[in-house]
Amino acid sequence: MLPRSRTDGKVKGESAMKRMMAIVGAVVLLVASGNPAALAASPESIADKVVAQQRRIDQGIASGALTRGEADTLNDNLYWVKSTYARMKSDGRLTPAEIGKLDEMLERNGAMIFNKKSNPITRVYQADIPERIADQQWRIDQGIASGALTRGEADILNDNLYWIKSTHARMKSDGRLNAAEIKKLDEMLDRTGAMIHNKKHNSPGRVY
Repeated sequence: MLPRSRTDGKVKGESAMKRMMAIVGAVVLLVASGNPAALAASPESIADKVVAQQRRIDQGIASGALTRGEADTLNDNLYWVKSTYARMKSDGRLTPAEIGKLDEMLERNGAMIFNKKSNPITRVYQADIPERIADQQWRIDQGIASGALTRGEADILNDNLYWIKSTHARMKSDGRLNAAEIKKLDEMLDRTGAMIHNKKHNSPGRVY
């Protein structure tokens, strides 16, 4: 057997160094993307966190640690994450930036579930009225498909969304929405969202 030359050892060493530098470069690229959470998060971890947080919310309601209104807001956050996940994945893949965005929302929602005193319960997303309407339409369609909503219940909820859409159009006819108008539309969407998520405690009915 011929002895290994120093040149062979040097080439292998350089090859290993290049592989290491490539890995480091990939990590730096992810961090530079502005979504360091993407390093730890994955589509599987997003799904696991949604299930775990749903369980904690249900336990919080049962123990009295969460009010029904607080639970509705937290559940609305989870529904937003799920529908956003579905929309992002519609092209067949999720980018690290998209995964990071979802994980960030779940981290904020989890903090509110664990300690609402230090983390007041609010929505974890910023969305305009048309975006919220589209999101709730998706939820209703999912409810029909899964059997969680009857056709009659879905008709009432869809009627609410139609009313909100037409009200939004009327309010916006002057070219803008004022704070009071946005608040009114958001309140109707909050009530409709609560009905979609938990019809047992929020029976489907008109919001107008």
